[in-house]
Amino acid sequence: MTHAHKLLATWMLAAGVIPAAVAADWPELPLPDDTEGEWVSRHMIHNGIPMRAARFHSKETPDQLIRFYEQKWPGQVVVTDLGNKKIIAHATSKHSITIELSGGSNGSQGQIGIIELLKQAPKTAPGADFIKPAGTQVITDTVYMDNPGRTLSMTAPMSPFQADAYYRARLPADGWRSEDTRTCAMMAVSCVSSYANGKQQMTITFNRKGDTTDVVVNQISR
Repeated sequence: MTHAHKLLATWMLAAGVIPAAVAADWPELPLPDDTEGEWVSRHMIHNGIPMRAARFHSKETPDQLIRFYEQKWPGQVVVTDLGNKKIIAHATSKHSITIELSGGSNGSQGQIGIIELLKQAPKTAPGADFIKPAGTQVITDTVYMDNPGRTLSMTAPMSPFQADAYYRARLPADGWRSEDTRTCAMMAVSCVSSYANGKQQMTITFNRKGDTTDVVVNQISR
């Protein structure tokens, strides 16, 4: 067994595929030799949809990897150019697999997403349970089940100073305690706030974007 496959057997792969024993009902994902990778998350809920994610490095070029998957899944692969990246898409009756490839003659990097195809749309909108200013748009809501945590990305119709003040006024009612010695400045373009709630840790990042502010919330369990 090569060093690459030892790493993959530990993190992600055995005999060139995601192990069925680990994947349970998830589809196996073949990878070529001389490829090493790791799980990002084996169990996550992204915008209400069950998903798992991984990444890998390969000595193969993107075009070689595309040919590899076209041979593994004949007639069941769609390849799309996205700038300097290539996107490989493959679907089964229960799952959708997307592989984002970048790189060149010296090798490739891959980002893998496997999504469960639900029979009906999620009943709850992303970020519905998280407090937010009126008019805020939730972009993504990702809950990590295997390594408990959550990431929310939103766009709020206000400045970083106003958004920071909003959360400082409301989060204590939910048990969150500020860990900052200074607040966001009135003219700040960006700032970061930190909170704790028992074993829960949360950081909120605010970045001005024109008349709105990009807000990214990261929660983890200590």
